[in-house]
Amino acid sequence: MDHIARLRSLSALVATTSLVAACGGGGSDDPPAPPPPAPASVSGTAAVGAALANAQVSVTDASKASVCTEAAIVTTGAGSFTCTMVAGKAAPFLVVVTDPSGAYAPLLSIVASTPQAGTPLIVNATPLTTAIVAQLSPSGDALALVADPTLMNVDTLNSVRTNVLAQLAPTLAALGAPAGYDPFSTPITAATASQNGNTADRVIETLKFSSVNGVTTVATIDNPAGAVALAGATTANPPALPAPSATIVTLADALRLLSNALTNCFALPVSQRVLATDTTIATSAGGPEVTSVADACDEITHPDYLTNGFSAGQQFYGLLNDAAMVGAKFNPPEVMRFIDDTTAADNDRVILNLRYTDANGVAGNIITLGQKFPGSSTADRQTDWWLYGNQQPVDTSIQAFVRRSDQRVPNPGTAPFANAGASRYESGLNLFINKDGPGSAGMRAARVKGPGLPPAGVVLTRPDPAVCTDQNWLNIRRKDGNTDPAAATFASAGNIFRLQRTIGLSGADATTLRLNPNGGNTNTTAFPDWAHPLDYGAAVGATNYIDYSQLSANIAYTVELYYDGETAPRYTLTKTLLSPVIPATRGANLQWIALTQGTLDYLDPANALAAAQPSMNLAWAANPFAETVRSAGVYTFAGGASVNQGQVPVMRGATSTVANAPGNVACVGGSMFSALTDDGNTSRAIQLRYRMLDGSFKDAFARWN
Repeated sequence: MDHIARLRSLSALVATTSLVAACGGGGSDDPPAPPPPAPASVSGTAAVGAALANAQVSVTDASKASVCTEAAIVTTGAGSFTCTMVAGKAAPFLVVVTDPSGAYAPLLSIVASTPQAGTPLIVNATPLTTAIVAQLSPSGDALALVADPTLMNVDTLNSVRTNVLAQLAPTLAALGAPAGYDPFSTPITAATASQNGNTADRVIETLKFSSVNGVTTVATIDNPAGAVALAGATTANPPALPAPSATIVTLADALRLLSNALTNCFALPVSQRVLATDTTIATSAGGPEVTSVADACDEITHPDYLTNGFSAGQQFYGLLNDAAMVGAKFNPPEVMRFIDDTTAADNDRVILNLRYTDANGVAGNIITLGQKFPGSSTADRQTDWWLYGNQQPVDTSIQAFVRRSDQRVPNPGTAPFANAGASRYESGLNLFINKDGPGSAGMRAARVKGPGLPPAGVVLTRPDPAVCTDQNWLNIRRKDGNTDPAAATFASAGNIFRLQRTIGLSGADATTLRLNPNGGNTNTTAFPDWAHPLDYGAAVGATNYIDYSQLSANIAYTVELYYDGETAPRYTLTKTLLSPVIPATRGANLQWIALTQGTLDYLDPANALAAAQPSMNLAWAANPFAETVRSAGVYTFAGGASVNQGQVPVMRGATSTVANAPGNVACVGGSMFSALTDDGNTSRAIQLRYRMLDGSFKDAFARWN
């Protein structure tokens, strides 16, 4: 017990001594240790002219390793993000911002210097930084740096940045950009539904980047003709970008009210936002229509809204009745083009790309035309801008087209597959004339003229009734411009006019052009949907006779529409190409989606799935850098009969769907997709169409024969 008592006394003495020391008595006079410095970090904003919210951010070094302590980084509603640095990491770092909704393409940026502890280093990710980063890649593709981070050369980056800023000087001055503006490091306050963006954000709203014939260009949204090639590291005296008009400086702020109104409308349940409909309207008159909406949905579109023959209630019928759109968020609108009306009426117009994210976090968009009606604003609706449509009576469009075609047969071009086309990239123009939509009653033919097409024009007619299909578009019949009823008969060539193709999908084959069908002889009529050198006055056997530098965005095409009993066009429409046509030789630089092996088994004659099928289960792997799939198609041929299910809608964000044979008993074999054999007498193709939010058309084919 004496031993225990001594231990207790000793413990009390130690405790008392510690307490005295803690109170300052008899202890050390050294000051307390300073707190450790805040760790090094990188902070910035992802902006596309609006805040890019809920996007995934990665920051990696030259070894592709993450340099952030955070397991995952997601941008805030204002587009901001922070990466806390792992100690010992050295710049440069690659920043990649990926929008999981698919609304926007990946944004890239580079952290050129290693951040110091205690002071966050600002780095933004925008279309402007992405375009500058892309100049470090020999291919002009910013995503090439993801595969090869050694392309992050800081000296080259600084040279490109200096030259690009020199090009943008007139625009920066017109917008009032601060002295020393740097697209990578100048703080951005990005526009949201509740706030306007600052000047650095306005720069992003004003610039429009494109790739024309493999050359990156930049223009202001009001002057596409003033586009200049984006400077590289060694560009001497880069051409300056003309300053934008004063009108567009405040344009985005005015138009933002439209996107806010759309968001407020779609915040309502379907039963509250759609008050009345008319489902008795024929497809040829535009189809079902929403005839009454909630107050929150009113006064977004002009009372005279019309686009491609659809009223506002028809154009937005599907979205207004879509339960997945409850709570959809509409981003501040992207102005694809501004058209200044210099007359006294001052009815300025804009081509708007209204991107949204639905309740499931999946992106979609509406491209339409807005117009200013001065004096129409009210206390409740404080803007003169309305969604107005293109005021055209028939559903037509011209789109830039690019395709990846994967041929699965061995040795295509040789027996028994002498007629099988080799794997390739293709590019051209998608000529869409809706044979069933508004204004289609009695329509027998269309003629399209414009850049890239044979001068006489491409003629499209109704599909051959011998083909069992559910398609709603006209097919290409001729390229000599002849619309006489005796010449413009049924067609089965499809509606895509192919301008160019490569000899393969990889390596040098992907950048080497192949002759178009019959390009080596004088037969220009066997394949009316393919460009031929003689169509353009080029020598037989030429491969590079299409001037892709002329196939930029905002060029115009003429569409003439012919009806039964009429030899003159009833309508002549002007259509605008919204995105440039990408040369086939650039196809390998794009992001593509791969079909699953189970789906590819339908294209293997040795597989049990090669048998005749009433339906096919199609699936594919998601690619975070690629656009999502909009629709799928299956095309089969056997015994002289074609059976097509050419357009199977795919739910936004889905990675699978089911294609059913049309089931039309009037068509031979229409209830089944034909069996596939290896004797060269049958064929199958599976198509994925991408959900393109820039007005272009992109698809991928996998085929047997």
